[in-house]
Amino acid sequence: MKKCPACGHENPLPEKKCPKCGSYYSKIIELIDQEAAAEEEQTFRGQCRRIFQTGNVKLALKAEVKRWWAGLGGRAKFTLFVIFVFVFALVVSVL
Repeated sequence: MKKCPACGHENPLPEKKCPKCGSYYSKIIELIDQEAAAEEEQTFRGQCRRIFQTGNVKLALKAEVKRWWAGLGGRAKFTLFVIFVFVFALVVSVL
């Protein structure tokens, strides 16, 4: 039997919403909040927050770059390498 956190209505059926007031049960709200936090952690904003909340920003940034690099495939790494070589060649030719 579930008890609604908003109105206190007890419901024996396995529903996600209270039939009386329409609010979600607390477990659903907790799961939604956990999923939103996990998504936030994967965004650029979440990565920046994680870096700046540490005591040593330099080490945290290095660890984040290593994690990002490990997530790339071989094709993406090769593409970045080629771009870097072409930019380097253009800079050297201008100088």
